[in-house]
Amino acid sequence: MAKHYLGGSAKTLTSAQIKFSQLFVYGVEGSPVTKREAASLAGYKDPDSDGARLTNPNKFPLVCAYISNLRDEVRQKYGISFERHLEELGNIRDRAKKDNRNLAAAATTEIARGKVAGYYIDQKIIRHGKIDDLNLDQLYERMRTIKEKNEKVLEAKKLLSSSEESESESKDTTVKL
Repeated sequence: MAKHYLGGSAKTLTSAQIKFSQLFVYGVEGSPVTKREAASLAGYKDPDSDGARLTNPNKFPLVCAYISNLRDEVRQKYGISFERHLEELGNIRDRAKKDNRNLAAAATTEIARGKVAGYYIDQKIIRHGKIDDLNLDQLYERMRTIKEKNEKVLEAKKLLSSSEESESESKDTTVKL
């Protein structure tokens, strides 16, 4: 049975967190899954909130870093880069314009490759104002928050990679913070 530990300050990835991350990145039998589905399949009792919390870099930077590492492996394995992705989408567009053929399947496939690589994020944002409405202090505070959020994930990625290099394969990855 999978562990149900959600302590964000932990220094290890539990087997449930690893399973969640792998399901979230790779999906099930090639089909993508949502955060909720991944959390449910990984054995979490409250998959709706657990899936959201596990992908919050402020609460679970190691899980987010592990997900990022898995996505990097997928990109490398399949030769997906942002530039190649845009180039391929442009080629599909150009062929469709030139030949008047329906290339919907090709476009859908390329978009799916981009989703696997993490270039597309499905999210809904409720806006209560515009960036133009922020004063300079509010704008700097927002930029500082974004920087701090990303620094935690980058630091966790470094720690994960150094930990993976120094340890033999095991079910839980230990990271010293």
